[in-house]
Amino acid sequence: MKKIIIEGMMCGHCIETIEKKLKSIDGIGEVEVSLDENAAFISGGIENDLIKSAIEGEGYQVISIENIEEYPKDGKEKIGFFSKLIRKIEKSNIEEFGEGKMHCCDLSKEDKKDENDKH
Repeated sequence: MKKIIIEGMMCGHCIETIEKKLKSIDGIGEVEVSLDENAAFISGGIENDLIKSAIEGEGYQVISIENIEEYPKDGKEKIGFFSKLIRKIEKSNIEEFGEGKMHCCDLSKEDKKDENDKH
């Protein structure tokens, strides 16, 4: 199993994006993404460079990839105060603006795109 530390995840939409991307790669089995730990946990014998390019291709930054024994899960998801607050805000935004509207991570990707356009 591998633990991938990821910078730039801010909401449930970020988690879904990374999970979907990792699950689309042949050879990756189990995928768990944790906003609280800013990490993804995957099983499978995949090269680190492939994992890194897949995640960074979605607009996130891979800080590190390390091999671990198993996913540190005690049977239930640990949700911290700020994660609960973010989920509550997301739910409120969906109720106010509708499903599929702009997410917080869309804004950070737009900022990066603007920076790239300047070069």
